[in-house]
Amino acid sequence: MRNWKVITLLWLAFSSCTHYAQQHLTPEERAFVDRCDSLMVAHFRELDSFTWDTSALNVYNYEDHEKPQVSDEELLARIEEMDENSPFDFVANDASLAMIKLYVRKRYRLTSRMLGLSTLYFPIFETKLSAYHIPYEIKYLPIVESALNPKAISRSGAGGLWQFMPPTGRDYGLNIGSMVDDRFDPYLATEAACKYLSKLYAIYGDWSLSLAAYNAGQGTVNKAIRRSGGHVDYWSIREFLPKETQNYVPAFIAVNYVMNYASHHNIYPRVPKFFEYEMDTIHVHHRIDFGVMENWLDYNRTKLAYLNPMYLSEIVPASKEKGMPIKMPVKLIGRYMDLEDSIVKYSSLEYKYWVAENQPAREEIKHVIKSGETLESIAKKYYCSVQDIKAWNTLTKIRMKPGRKIRVFKLVHEPDDYKEKFVHQKAGAGEVEDVVVKDEQYIYHVVKKGDTLWDIAKSYNCSVDEIKNLNKDKDISTLHSGTKLKVVKR
Repeated sequence: MRNWKVITLLWLAFSSCTHYAQQHLTPEERAFVDRCDSLMVAHFRELDSFTWDTSALNVYNYEDHEKPQVSDEELLARIEEMDENSPFDFVANDASLAMIKLYVRKRYRLTSRMLGLSTLYFPIFETKLSAYHIPYEIKYLPIVESALNPKAISRSGAGGLWQFMPPTGRDYGLNIGSMVDDRFDPYLATEAACKYLSKLYAIYGDWSLSLAAYNAGQGTVNKAIRRSGGHVDYWSIREFLPKETQNYVPAFIAVNYVMNYASHHNIYPRVPKFFEYEMDTIHVHHRIDFGVMENWLDYNRTKLAYLNPMYLSEIVPASKEKGMPIKMPVKLIGRYMDLEDSIVKYSSLEYKYWVAENQPAREEIKHVIKSGETLESIAKKYYCSVQDIKAWNTLTKIRMKPGRKIRVFKLVHEPDDYKEKFVHQKAGAGEVEDVVVKDEQYIYHVVKKGDTLWDIAKSYNCSVDEIKNLNKDKDISTLHSGTKLKVVKR
């Protein structure tokens, strides 16, 4: 609704063709457009790492010469048809045509991704819109607002799919804090947006004016109405609105068009890995750490974080009075219920404090990246995780460029000494010989009562997956006392 979206709308309005943009953009506006373009492209590039089904990439992509040539007359006829079948005032003019051409010609790949993401979000939107008797066309508004990025946050502080500013969000029942921000919850934010839009429509009785007020605020729209001489329709007051709001409704028209007529332009959804019908929600009362869930459920924490964007630190805080929701694939629900006690235990602050007190001493050094090294190989060298290295360097991605220096924390003591000492602390004095066994190839751990794979992996500074890979010949889904497991290759 604010600065980031303003940039988006400027980009949509003026980038539909190079000549048009060059003729109508000031240098400042062009800079805003370029920044917005990079933000949106970066969002979808980030999603490419896990959101799209790699087996279905580019199924519908086509070369430039294969793009259907659609005349302006055909576009105008389709917009008029939309207008006949909608309570919205879909006007066919130069502004709406320019934005349509942007989506179907220059940014058709982004359009394909948004079509794919609609399978995750539109069922949520449609359920809420139906409950509030709001036209289904509004489900396309978050494409204009956030490009369907649930974590989108503008430079002015508007956040989420529906881009709520904190005060407005609180006015409509959203809790906004350091650990949990409901603006990023697709369900709660959609309900708040429905309440807000219902109020605006009750005031103006016109959906285009309601959208303008959603973008610019009621005061700005009321001022434009007065300056227009009292006209109460969007197109009559459009020239008195801020530039971004002048482009907001045309952008909405363009999004409605492209989501309904994409196939006519040979644009089809890029198949995502997430579908709403494959998801379910559980409610928890205890503190839950996504990192712990990743280990126990064997499911990527980045995916869990994407499905639950309202948890800013990837931690669900304890809530004794009301349960906190966690969205996950249906196939994980049963496993979570079976392992909930363990997940709660290892997510608890008490356990985190215990781990912190028993962490091995480390000293900071600079590691010079060598040719052929990966983050995984560096992590193994220093007995840490890839996430540790990223956190130490305050980066989400690290370019593995030979000669580059990165910060790491090296163990003060020899790794083997650390492992035996740490196992000794866990097992109790005198029990190390019963727990740790060595040969020329591997260090083994003899399972004792109460052991879990997660406990053992942490004890030897390795991962659950590494233990599973070393013990493929055994069924270790359930641990039994006395079982000898390979834990570290010597």
